[in-house]
Amino acid sequence: MDGVEPVLYPLLRRDLIAQGPRYIVQIGDKIIDYNEEFRLFLATRNPSPSIPPDAASIVTEVNFTTTRAGLRGQLLAVTIQHEKPELEERKTTLLQQEEEKKIQLVKLEDSLLETLATSQGNILENKELIESLNQTKASSALIQDSLTESFRLQVSLDQERDAYLPLAETASKMFFIIIDLSKINNMYCFSLAAFLRLFQRSLQTRKESENTEIRITALISTLKALVYEYVCRSLFKADQLMFALHFVRGMHPELFQENVRHTIYCFNGTDSQKSVRESIPSWINQERVGILAVLKTTFPALYQMLCLEDTDLWLTFSRSSTCEQDLPLSISKRITLFQQVLVVQALRPDRLQSSMALFASKALGKWYVSLAALNYPTILA
Repeated sequence: MDGVEPVLYPLLRRDLIAQGPRYIVQIGDKIIDYNEEFRLFLATRNPSPSIPPDAASIVTEVNFTTTRAGLRGQLLAVTIQHEKPELEERKTTLLQQEEEKKIQLVKLEDSLLETLATSQGNILENKELIESLNQTKASSALIQDSLTESFRLQVSLDQERDAYLPLAETASKMFFIIIDLSKINNMYCFSLAAFLRLFQRSLQTRKESENTEIRITALISTLKALVYEYVCRSLFKADQLMFALHFVRGMHPELFQENVRHTIYCFNGTDSQKSVRESIPSWINQERVGILAVLKTTFPALYQMLCLEDTDLWLTFSRSSTCEQDLPLSISKRITLFQQVLVVQALRPDRLQSSMALFASKALGKWYVSLAALNYPTILA
């Protein structure tokens, strides 16, 4: 279907012959019989196929692409089935009972209409009919009360189920984060089935507490570890730090600046703001003047907090071989983790990669960056 433009469209025609009406399809110069049970299914990987207007009216488009909301509901059901199976059973039972009550209500209405339609004579004088109507009314009222109670119980059960919604929401977000890796390299494709196996494995962890919130926090931490380790072992080593930052960006967007993309673009571009250059302290390399101008223009408040004029304050940082770990304590307490990366990028670009690794380590945990060695029991599990 991709890239194919339909040239000929079938023309459905009804011809009258001796045996009765005959439906035929004309495709070009050929005329063939039409079978009413004939169905044509076209599949494409394109989520938004281009369908001409004249074909759109006779084509039913069904999108089977996994959505974040759909996956969240699926993961929530899996979680409830494992953590609180009794809730799922009660929910199913209530739904079955509700459907049965609705069917009974429809049957009562049909019976009432049939009784009224077949009654003869004066309805007000027909005692049997009036008694039957009263019984139907009483039964209908009982069924309505049962449906109301069933709805109330469902709301209560949904509130209990929604307690696990943060886990399902986080897991759904995590899946779409790793799916984005295919944009970097076509080899980085991860299936939903593989992710569901990791999710179910995280649910197997032993309960440390009966408290639901503590349990959800532990499950999220376990799932993060499993997914990160699984994906990292599938990547080229050069892309592992990129994935760590991508993972942090997806799971903790609050750690980044709002105009992070603009900032990175400016930092990686050429110095086009010579008019913004001002005198800088002597301890800063003159090659960084342009980048400091960009930093000052983009983040004036951050630049003000750095106090770069204080040479003694930045002496250790300027001479350190691990400057990302030797930022002035008074400065590091006032700026965010990502701002610390920007400072290192502006002043000491030679330590930028180490600074990004440290940022990911602080955001996710040290063991997220340095993976443990593989062993056969882990692989087999």
